Amino acid sequence: MIKEHYDAVKALLPSTVRVYMWNVPDTPAYPYVVLWGDLGNESSGGPDGDSLEDVPDVLALNVRATYAGLTGDSVLIVARNVRAALNRKTPVVAGWRPGKLWQSSLMDAQTDTSVTLTGGAHPIFAVDEFALVSSKL
Repeated sequence: MIKEHYDAVKALLPSTVRVYMWNVPDTPAYPYVVLWGDLGNESSGGPDGDSLEDVPDVLALNVRATYAGLTGDSVLIVARNVRAALNRKTPVVAGWRPGKLWQSSLMDAQTDTSVTLTGGAHPIFAVDEFALVSSKL
């Protein structure tokens, strides 16, 4: 169920945005967004947590989006496009009723000095988080 939710979030992004899931290749094409995040918290019984069968039927996920670009402007453009596609949007997951994704900024744009590009430059990156709560139908 977790993978299906991540796939549904990815499906909301337009084809004009380069997307990597979980990992970035050794030589990525800039700019891009990499989707990753936690494995979620499962609970049962809806908002009150009360269920006779105690079967998990609610999933709360934090999907993270790391934006990367060669310049600050390219990071801002990718962030703008991803936020427009995801923030307050509802992914579609078979057998589940996801709520809206809610964006928050986790890390300001900064230089990634751990990566050195040809010519000695360093890419810029920033991170957002999109909270999602989904209940089983």
